[in-house]
Amino acid sequence: MHVHENNIETKISSNYNGCEKELKSFRDKVYLPMRNRIESLDLTKGRKIFDEVAEILNDYWTKLHKFATDYKIKSQSKFESTFLEEISFYLFHNLNEIKDGRLAIFNKGIYAGLKINEDLSIDVIKKDVDFCIGKKINISIDEQKPVSLIIPAVSVEVKTYLDATMFGEIKSSSKTLKSSTPNSCAYVLMGYKNIADEHILAARQDATLDEMFVLQASEGAPIDSDTLYEYYREIKTAISSLATPPTITVPGRLLQYAEMISKTKI
Repeated sequence: MHVHENNIETKISSNYNGCEKELKSFRDKVYLPMRNRIESLDLTKGRKIFDEVAEILNDYWTKLHKFATDYKIKSQSKFESTFLEEISFYLFHNLNEIKDGRLAIFNKGIYAGLKINEDLSIDVIKKDVDFCIGKKINISIDEQKPVSLIIPAVSVEVKTYLDATMFGEIKSSSKTLKSSTPNSCAYVLMGYKNIADEHILAARQDATLDEMFVLQASEGAPIDSDTLYEYYREIKTAISSLATPPTITVPGRLLQYAEMISKTKI
């Protein structure tokens, strides 16, 4: 699940732009020390530790961008964007539910539904996502050969920046995943926002996405430690809540979306 490392290794093996030697040096002297340092941190210590997390990430991102500029590494090769995807692995690989094997981290072949073929056999629809915490199971359908399904508990789409076109695609993808697994949660983690506020305000009125996190105030700005902490808390809580059955209390509201309630005085 170290997608950024995989990207670096691929460039090394292909001698990207003739800089195999420089890429190896960057991996060994910059990338691996950063990863080892951040993965050794105990994120359960609370809010304060995320100042250190953000400092490590920002220092590396600056060096990563400089290296990409110096050696003319194109953005299309995802040299920098895969770093954003890998951040989620740093944050969540040590969750108790993952360490004890109840859940695992994935990014390919996530369950997105079933379809009936012309011969009336059943096929599984799968989607790739940038980051997913879920559970792999084997099932048999109508006496067909058993198939493996990765059921998402949490799925995250990661973008360097978010514009209106990307937003539409993300909502469609998240709707598919949440329709196939109704109690799953769908999130967006982005570097910076490049979309009009009205799109975000409209998104608050539907249940396609559970939350969107913006790490930077603007392009080139540092990663915000408060937002990083809120993202960590949100995902950790979503995973923990799977083991806590929801309760319904009456009399009272049944759909308790407190953030949706208008505070306008009557």
